[in-house]
Amino acid sequence: MISTSPSGGRGPSARPAGRARVRRPLFLTAVAAVGALLLAACGTSAASSEDESGAQGVDTVRVGVIAGSPPGVYSAIENGFFDKQRIKVELVTLSGGPALVAATEGGSIDIAWADIFAWAAAIEQGFKLTIINPANALKPGQPVNVIVTKPGSGITSAKDLAGKKLGVPAQALTTVQIKKWLADQGLDPNGPNYTTVQDRTTSGGLVAQGTLDAAATSGAYVTAWEAQYGLTVAGTFDSGVPEGAATSGYGALRSWAEAHPDLVQRFVRAVRQGVTVFQSATPLEQNTLLVKYGGADVTKLEAKYPGALDKASAATSGELSGPFDVAAENAWIETGARFGALKKPFDLTPYLWPTATTANP
Repeated sequence: MISTSPSGGRGPSARPAGRARVRRPLFLTAVAAVGALLLAACGTSAASSEDESGAQGVDTVRVGVIAGSPPGVYSAIENGFFDKQRIKVELVTLSGGPALVAATEGGSIDIAWADIFAWAAAIEQGFKLTIINPANALKPGQPVNVIVTKPGSGITSAKDLAGKKLGVPAQALTTVQIKKWLADQGLDPNGPNYTTVQDRTTSGGLVAQGTLDAAATSGAYVTAWEAQYGLTVAGTFDSGVPEGAATSGYGALRSWAEAHPDLVQRFVRAVRQGVTVFQSATPLEQNTLLVKYGGADVTKLEAKYPGALDKASAATSGELSGPFDVAAENAWIETGARFGALKKPFDLTPYLWPTATTANP
């Protein structure tokens, strides 16, 4: 389903979804004997982590994600880092940042991963949220975000997008990046007809059938659509994100974080360990993990189109394993406000939980 918005807005609000079953086998084994840390008899909700005898139990945390992302959470599950921190993760998989933030606001998710503009827009609207840890960031010198189109479409560069139907994901992140990319070239940032695609995995097919003139995508989808539909790359739009700025992050209701400060700290530790292990894995190992959690399987493409796994790895291995660079993040907030993702720029600092700016929480 797609909807058209001349300004490339954030898309419609999404409703919270139910819980998903947790899958916990080992991957990239980096931690041994973590089972001893799990006290099955003391399994509790996040509201309690200690039984009457004083023994520490296991806290259950409902974590909102999208299919195949974020790698840090999946890696932490598979390597036992959440077990080590006495956390049982229940994954709730939704369609994107706005839906995940809405579910967090509604209380059906405890901690969610979403793009920074989704969190910032909700904060602007008065929701009492806090961001507990950064997530994705772009790697300098490794462009991953591209515009794809059909051969013969007449779209070969940024200037050709004016007046064309350009498919973008529901989150504001991609639209802001494209607008900044166009503006940096002296072009009208509102020139394309930004068309929101609720399921970004369908964008290639929509371009192939002519519903869209072009679409924004990254990673494995580029190779997949080149192979399946014969699409071509018309441009790369990674410029505009300040170096060191996170384009997404983990957040929660402030009241929930205030009620569970130790649990937030343990969650962040586990995720950062997961990120470190994921980044040290080979592209094939990374692909194996992400496929298990709903990501696209690139191994079949690799056999026919060498380099597909490397493209996918470049798009998924940029998650940060440390704290926010607050100055870079505020610069990114200013960019978002300039190009319509937010009403006005504001200092994100008061909305960052202590773990978000601490090197070793």
